[in-house]
Amino acid sequence: MSAAPEFDTLDEFVRDLRALRARAGDPTLEALARRTGVSKSVLSDALAGKRLPTARTVEALVRELGGDVGVFVARRSDLDTTSRSSAGAPTNHPTASPSVPVRMVRRTTSTWLAVAAGLVGVVVGAVGAAVVGLVTEPAGVAETASPPAVAESSSARITVATGEDPAATECVEDAAVVAAEDRTNDTLLEIVWSDACQAGWARITRYDGKAAGNVVSASIFREVAPAGADRQDTTEPGVQGAYTTLLVRPTPDTRVCAVGEITLAGEHISLGEPICL
Repeated sequence: MSAAPEFDTLDEFVRDLRALRARAGDPTLEALARRTGVSKSVLSDALAGKRLPTARTVEALVRELGGDVGVFVARRSDLDTTSRSSAGAPTNHPTASPSVPVRMVRRTTSTWLAVAAGLVGVVVGAVGAAVVGLVTEPAGVAETASPPAVAESSSARITVATGEDPAATECVEDAAVVAAEDRTNDTLLEIVWSDACQAGWARITRYDGKAAGNVVSASIFREVAPAGADRQDTTEPGVQGAYTTLLVRPTPDTRVCAVGEITLAGEHISLGEPICL
């Protein structure tokens, strides 16, 4: 395929990705995940058309399959622009959290558009819990979050520190969901990443309609130090979702992972094994 169709759609885009995979010998998701560094679940969603894949996923997948990276990335960008334009910009709602495109949220009908439209305020916490509500900025962060850690990345274009609220940084400008998996009890666990900052944060969302009286928790950490001092945690009561403060990757080779947990009628429910990148 040398050019995008005149009137592109997500279905056409995904169909061409599948055709590219077939021409490459139909490699397994396991093989593709190993070669691209993109998780199997993210690759599966991309090839199933569940959501518009991130530019990073498209680039890695198409390059591995021997396709025209420039054409596919441009098509993805056009589809993203079209979807956001048709959705329209939210009005009369405060912005309370990092701006990541709506496509990254699994169910746009949900009241939790924590990173897309800012319909629900999100308070992030490096260690402890904080009250979450409809606010114009992450209220209480200065009072409740631990001071940012010294750790910075030598390869980052934007200097930030571990422990900072991503909403207060330029990291949101290029932020994208790079790992996402549906988990038990109708939940979604994600890692949002900024290449410019070489930093990311974990995000958890529950879609069971049982936020009231319950708690959501998420953590992000270096794979080699899951209990390290730079681990970032958030625990929020009575909300549908929450995100952590920033974890800066000290080197390009450092893998970071995220875990999550919810409560239901007093029972603590782990979301299972970490997702990593």
